[in-house]
Amino acid sequence: MKFVHPEFLWAFAVLAIPVIIHLFNFRKYKVLYFPSLSFLKFVDQQTRSTQKLKHYLVLALRLLAFSLLIFAFAQPFIPAESSTKGGKPVIALYLDNSFSMTAKGTEGELISEA
Repeated sequence: MKFVHPEFLWAFAVLAIPVIIHLFNFRKYKVLYFPSLSFLKFVDQQTRSTQKLKHYLVLALRLLAFSLLIFAFAQPFIPAESSTKGGKPVIALYLDNSFSMTAKGTEGELISEA
């Protein structure tokens, strides 16, 4: 696999940004006023593992999304085997068939001159 723009692969260093955001963004503490603290400790211990799993899932999805964007901008392709063996060159002819080609030129319509 080769890339049309391999310089975009340097953007993988940017993947450190979601990791830093993830590690520091979820450390917010809330003050709750509740008469029984033992109940709060039980609820906190019970949901801590599921919250941790959700946070890791969010981080993995962020990294995957940014990785796919980096690969999309690098434009990967698989080179064809026939082009490396030195076949016949391809000659292409492009003819403009737009409305502007109906204008009159020195020898008639521009489409007929083309």
